[in-house]
Amino acid sequence: MTYKMPGTLSILVFFVYATSAYAAPPLAAIPYTDPSTGIEFNSIPGGCYLMGDSVGDGDPNERPVHEVCVSAFAIGKTEITNAQYKKFNPEHNSGSSQGSSLQEENQPVVNVTWEDAVAYAEWLSKKSGQNYRLPTEAEWEYAARAGSSQSRFWGNNPDEACKYANVADMTAKKQWAKWTSFTCDDGYAVSAPAGSFLPNSYGLFDVLGNAWEWCEDVYNSEAYTKLPKNNPVYNGSGEYRVMRGGGWSNGPLGIRSSHRVGLSPDFGHHALGFRLVKTAP
Repeated sequence: MTYKMPGTLSILVFFVYATSAYAAPPLAAIPYTDPSTGIEFNSIPGGCYLMGDSVGDGDPNERPVHEVCVSAFAIGKTEITNAQYKKFNPEHNSGSSQGSSLQEENQPVVNVTWEDAVAYAEWLSKKSGQNYRLPTEAEWEYAARAGSSQSRFWGNNPDEACKYANVADMTAKKQWAKWTSFTCDDGYAVSAPAGSFLPNSYGLFDVLGNAWEWCEDVYNSEAYTKLPKNNPVYNGSGEYRVMRGGGWSNGPLGIRSSHRVGLSPDFGHHALGFRLVKTAP
């Protein structure tokens, strides 16, 4: 599906039906901090769940709902920040939007391509001797939901968004009056410092809102009919790569755990960044 994202970008973005049989229960996070960048990771237990839009508020590319199992992994507590990214590329500029800076050290790095994100993971892996990469779609949504069966990890009520996510809100609407916005106010017109809002049950911040996040998978609108049950990742035909989670310029449609979008791997955007997964060496 193609739709118009607030701002300048026109683009082509997994849901868990949580029962005791499928949803992983929240787990006390086991932290790991990369010593060279300060990136903090939380451990996520392996498990099975139902991926896709069973709430009925999504797009056709979020269906069919299907069972997925993922192995244990660790994922960044926050999106990669400008300060962390600049250890790799000191010249990077996340830019600004309507005069508001996106370049502060603790804001998520944005205006990075999928290729940039992969290069960062490869650089950090070589530097640290650890294994870092982008999350698969299946890992991303599993971690984002943290056992939730609803549209968002905090529930189905969009009016509660501003406690948990930096979204298109009443502050942003003062600058972008035509945006479809949440009716709450998170206090930020553009991206917020990473970790400014309440985390999900896995201790992860900003999995919804603040910045979209690149995933490993090639985007295919029918990927859910093509993938295996265990540790799926789509690497078949497709021009785009998957991005997830929505950003600071998105209203309720984009801020949902099952929402999936595709974007060219060589294109960046003012509300698009990434977080990393750490796997066993």
